[in-house]
Amino acid sequence: MAEAVFTDQAPRPGGFYSQAVRAGQLLFVSGQLPLDSNGKVKGESAGEQARQAIQNVAAILSAAGATLADLVQVTIYVSDISQWSDVNAVYRELLKDVPVPPARAVVPVKEMHFGAQVEIQAVAVLPPGAQKAL
Repeated sequence: MAEAVFTDQAPRPGGFYSQAVRAGQLLFVSGQLPLDSNGKVKGESAGEQARQAIQNVAAILSAAGATLADLVQVTIYVSDISQWSDVNAVYRELLKDVPVPPARAVVPVKEMHFGAQVEIQAVAVLPPGAQKAL
């Protein structure tokens, strides 16, 4: 049985989707743009935007009782692949304490909503005893 996960610590869904869906011990986090609490793109550079998108993912994970260390798969969409080194540097910094780096795909795309340069979606395995989704 699937359950929606929601936190006001990450951007509200702008369409008909959940921030994340828990299915058993798996948590599927919808693509997170680098939006701040006001729904505005935060950061000028792709690296700054990656930081905000990862923070949004982390907030959703937290709402389900997980952390970045519980990630098993991440997909990063970038609008300009030449900015990849900046995005990867921020990703490495924020996940430096993760014991097993998650599997990852990087997908160059033409454009994203609100002119964002980065979007990140993820899958996590929830730890035993993780709180029930809200």
